[in-house]
Amino acid sequence: MKKFVRELARDLSGRTQHLFTELLVEQLDATIEAGRLVDEVVRGHLDVPAARAAMTRVEHAGDSKRAQLIYELSRCLTTPIDREDIFRLSRSVDDVLDNLRDFLREAELFEPVNLQPFRRVLPPILEALTCLRTASAALVKLSPEISLQTLAARKASNSIRKEYEIVLAGVFTNSADSEVLKQRELVRRLDVVGLRIAEAANALADGYIKRAGLDAHLAEPVDNGWS
Repeated sequence: MKKFVRELARDLSGRTQHLFTELLVEQLDATIEAGRLVDEVVRGHLDVPAARAAMTRVEHAGDSKRAQLIYELSRCLTTPIDREDIFRLSRSVDDVLDNLRDFLREAELFEPVNLQPFRRVLPPILEALTCLRTASAALVKLSPEISLQTLAARKASNSIRKEYEIVLAGVFTNSADSEVLKQRELVRRLDVVGLRIAEAANALADGYIKRAGLDAHLAEPVDNGWS
């Protein structure tokens, strides 16, 4: 009973709103760092083995924040937005991190001759992730900034698909047979990153719209028929 009272007091104080916001932001921070590692590799500023070693640390940090978030979902009485939407958001961000990790793993495994074509895909990836981070940080106050930033994230994810198509067209035009297969698989990883970012943005936007609509409904005066 005492534990329940403590949890209720924590929820009513608003501390759980801050907690979920912090966990989502920290999970996104790890994912943005993973994106920067991939960006460094495709620009030739970092070799793949060194990036993979750093990615192990980054992935562990992201997984740790996600595990803590899921634990808190199971015990908290209140959440900034629906539990389902928080879970969807966190899961999609985790999928982004996993695909960035797999890009480096496959880059080392396939040993492609040239990673330079992928440089154009990383800027919209990092832009979209940064927008998601800003939107998640706004959860603590349920700011309209959430809508603006999730829209920006979705637009950036559309740019990821366009850049993917351009890179793929270049791969088919300029590469030898074995290189085509290797680079096609790698650029497909980045396309999947874009798809998962769009899913994360949709989850956050859905949760905000539902919560904002509920708050607006609760704020409406009740017509009890006595007037």
